[in-house]
Amino acid sequence: MSRLAIVGAGAIGSFLGARLHEAGHEVLLIARGTRLEALGGAGVLLSEGGTERQVRVPVSAACDPAVPPDHVILATKTFQLESALALLEPLRENRFTLLTVQNGVEAPGIAQAALPRAVVLGARMHGFFELDGGIVRHTGVPATLLAGPVADRTTDPAAEQAAASLAAHLDGAGVPTTLVDDMRPALWDKFLMAATIGGVAPAFGLKVGQVLGHPQASAMLRVAMEEVAGIAAALGIALPPGCIAEKLDFIDRFPPDVTSSLQRDLEAARPSEYAQLTGAIPRFGQRAGLPTPATDAIIAMLHARGLMLS
Repeated sequence: MSRLAIVGAGAIGSFLGARLHEAGHEVLLIARGTRLEALGGAGVLLSEGGTERQVRVPVSAACDPAVPPDHVILATKTFQLESALALLEPLRENRFTLLTVQNGVEAPGIAQAALPRAVVLGARMHGFFELDGGIVRHTGVPATLLAGPVADRTTDPAAEQAAASLAAHLDGAGVPTTLVDDMRPALWDKFLMAATIGGVAPAFGLKVGQVLGHPQASAMLRVAMEEVAGIAAALGIALPPGCIAEKLDFIDRFPPDVTSSLQRDLEAARPSEYAQLTGAIPRFGQRAGLPTPATDAIIAMLHARGLMLS
């Protein structure tokens, strides 16, 4: 069995750690503060399929360079990426697979620059996961994962073998994992929705499930999505045909009281992924040489509401 380290013991990190531990792998959850204390005492409390169970996954505040992992999963919030990578600095000269499951599109590239010998894979996790009062709740659809490189490693058989090994471990832990040759389209496809609806809803003071029923908010959401799609195309990212219509249809089926994690963090004045989501759109637009007037208007509205954009 392989040795795995999971940096970030929130909902997704704890869920993956528990599943991989139950599958017989040597797993170490990296956590901090009260979460580290809670996991050290009670382990991961996992609720799924109508039942709850306790999974005692080993936990620590850092990796032990003397016992290096074969695979590392980065499961922190995007704004915590720099501190998470600092924890992995002692492994800089090691060769291991590094899976990033952050929102946004930049985490794999940042991780690769920090850990040049690692086989870095971007990933997109499907399923609903929530850390609720210390309990990790997995509800809705079964957990699945899509992963792949964001740079050309097709001529590196060792990297392909390492990626396949991690995917097989996740499959065996009940998280079916599909590997793709280029993860960028899937990351940008998710970014297109998360970065736009996550800004539009709080800008108008609406729940996500209310946006399409508000003519002005709905129109601004559509134009912002078109801006992201245009930027992706200019940067050479081929998004799936009809992705905007698909996202709008998906949002239209949300219950009226649904909010996004970005919206909840902004409205609670907590640290958020704003800079990697809504706030990143104008930055990418400048890189592509394209204006982003709808997104600029959304950001101005967020400022006008006094929300903490950091």
